[in-house]
Amino acid sequence: MDYIQVVLSLDNAPEIMVELFKDSLLEIGFDSFVDTDNGIEAYCPEQEFDRAGLEERLEKFLGSNVETMEINKIADQNWNYVWEQTSPSVRFADLCLVRKDSQPKDSKVKYDIIINPCQSFGTATHPTTAMIIEILLAMQSLKGKKVMDMGCGTAVLAILAKKMGAEYVEAIDIDKWAYENALANVARNEVEVCVKLGGADSITPDENFDVFLANINLNILKDNLKYYSEHIKTNSLLILSGFYQEDIQELEKVTSSYGFVVENKHIREEWAAIILKKAKDL
Repeated sequence: MDYIQVVLSLDNAPEIMVELFKDSLLEIGFDSFVDTDNGIEAYCPEQEFDRAGLEERLEKFLGSNVETMEINKIADQNWNYVWEQTSPSVRFADLCLVRKDSQPKDSKVKYDIIINPCQSFGTATHPTTAMIIEILLAMQSLKGKKVMDMGCGTAVLAILAKKMGAEYVEAIDIDKWAYENALANVARNEVEVCVKLGGADSITPDENFDVFLANINLNILKDNLKYYSEHIKTNSLLILSGFYQEDIQELEKVTSSYGFVVENKHIREEWAAIILKKAKDL
């Protein structure tokens, strides 16, 4: 599959507007983004590229902050190379290192995770992924726990959960690229994770989780909470991210209707993550 690469040079664009712009591009087929020193790169399958839709969203969210725009076609065989050049390693003290297999291992780190992202979201560079990793690490151990990684992307969270001792880990993504990348990363890290292609309705029937992770955009989280709730044990945790700080109140209202109460909140660069406990079954 060939991709369209949109390279934007930006001048003092507010970070929140850049993130809103990225979110709006997801609605018209874009599926991957790279932050650069002076702007962003956005990627879309060639057959889904909508130039008019792109320009409309540029005007709405970035306007005069756009200095230059370059549109390129990238052949499928070059895509891995693009990611190999742009995805840095991320270290979480001496607890966890998320790196590409071309980057050196650090023997001082407790959990070494190799992620070659290809087209998938989840390299630990984004605030939402980083916050969930830190939340998991703060638990110290997941021994004996059952963990769901919904909208798994690269499966970095699923892999970490398994390395932290989880008894069973399931990872699901609706995107075929993400599914295939998750399978490859799970194999690369030599862990046992059940990876599935599909949406929330693909959760293994009758399987209930102790820790349920979902790092997805706000609307999908709201639409799928019914499915999540059905597969979370009472007094177990639902950890959500992928939305902005300003959306917390709206999400709290929806989750409370399914018997969840907020345990904690994390904010980073306007992004939010919340930890909820399932207080009761409805």
